[in-house]
Amino acid sequence: RGRGANHPRPEDIIAKWRPLSRAQAESDPAIIRGVTRQKWRGLAVKDFGEQKGVVATKAFGKGILCDFHGNVITGAEGREMAQMQDELGHLFFFKHGSDEVCIDAETFPCECHPSLETTGRWITHSKKNYNVQRRHCIVKLQEGDRHVLLFQATKDILKDEKIRFDHSIKKRSFRGEEVELEWLDN
Repeated sequence: RGRGANHPRPEDIIAKWRPLSRAQAESDPAIIRGVTRQKWRGLAVKDFGEQKGVVATKAFGKGILCDFHGNVITGAEGREMAQMQDELGHLFFFKHGSDEVCIDAETFPCECHPSLETTGRWITHSKKNYNVQRRHCIVKLQEGDRHVLLFQATKDILKDEKIRFDHSIKKRSFRGEEVELEWLDN
C-alpha cells in the first residue's frame, strides 16, 4: 500500500458521478429547503440595465442551482395571461401526464412566499450560451406536493458567470399559434 491508497482519484469520482434521479430530487432535503425558504446559496440577482439576471457568486459543478418558483395554474389560465402580455415573461408551460400545467412567476409575489423575491424567475434566456437546463419535479413539501422546475447546471459554472438557459420557445408557438410544449416533458 502506497501513499494515498485509500483516496480515490478525482477522475474516478467524476466518471462515476450521476445526477440525482427525479425521485431523489423530489425528496432531497436540500432541494426541499431551497424551495421552501427560497435561499439558494451561491446565486445573486443583478441588474444589467435593460434587464435583471442571475450570476453565480461561487463556482458550481453539475448539479441543482435553484428552482423556478411561482403559483401553479392550468395551462389554459397561463395562455390567457400570455394573451394579455407582449411576451411570455415569467410563465412556464409543461405537460404532466395528460394535463397541461403552468408555473406563473409573473404574478409577484407568489402565494407561498409573499415577502420573498425568487431567484429562478430572473434567469435569462440564451439559445447558444446556456449553462443550466430545467427539470420538472413534484417536490414533497409538508403542505403537499408542488410542481417546480429545478435548474440544473449542464457544465461547470465559474464565479461571476451569468446563469442562462434556453427557453426553447419558437416564435410560431406564441400568441396561440401552434403551441410547442414538448421541450418540458422530460
